[in-house]
Amino acid sequence: MQSGLLILYCVGSPKGWYSEYTPEHLEAALRTVMLHQQGAIKFYGGEPTLNPENVMWAIAYLRQRGYQGAIVIYSNGIQAERLLQILESDPLGKTTASLNYSIATGDGAPQMPQKSLERLEKYETEHPGAIAIGHPDVVDSGRGVEPFTGEATRPKANSRCPHCYPVLTTEGKFHACPFAIENRAPHFQLGDISSDASEIAQNFRAFFHWLDTVHEPYAIAHNLPACTVCWKYLDQLPVPKGFAEGRSQKDS
Repeated sequence: MQSGLLILYCVGSPKGWYSEYTPEHLEAALRTVMLHQQGAIKFYGGEPTLNPENVMWAIAYLRQRGYQGAIVIYSNGIQAERLLQILESDPLGKTTASLNYSIATGDGAPQMPQKSLERLEKYETEHPGAIAIGHPDVVDSGRGVEPFTGEATRPKANSRCPHCYPVLTTEGKFHACPFAIENRAPHFQLGDISSDASEIAQNFRAFFHWLDTVHEPYAIAHNLPACTVCWKYLDQLPVPKGFAEGRSQKDS
């Protein structure tokens, strides 16, 4: 947490429900992320471009409240014009995009429309560093793992967890891992939007310690990728020690 990086994750369902970012979510994010030049906030979600107005409002809100750090939008890039509109909305010009590797390249998933790809490539040429393609590593976690077709040709993460940054979902929960966001296990529950920022930081440090002293040794001993442990074997591992008092009452 000392680096001041937080992921905002917008929850929803293909069946029709969706939860927007609110001032309460953003205030909790601001309390948790240090307000300095090295801070960064990442917007994940079902797909941020499905509701660009809410994302642009959220960016404006963060800037109005004094947040000066970088913002990254994780997107499939299909709605290229909407994505570029979001990037252009940042008054500080410090919002960038990270594209889904499979959809950008067609490796493991249907590729985005050529028109969208060309529009994004043109923008990146005109604004170097504004748009990047995410990593190609296969993460064995979440829905869609079993039918994935690109596994044979793509690198798979090793037994060491990449130690990602915490997530604040629009359900109001702080979760320890963006790749395991659908996993409700107590191992990942750091608090909620009413929790004190120091409590969230303490719980996240405890989670990292657990990764290094419990999770990774188990993955190595069983020759498993890190994400596979959380996806299939987490019930065999104890909950991280050192979580702040009150976490289980808030997040159970």
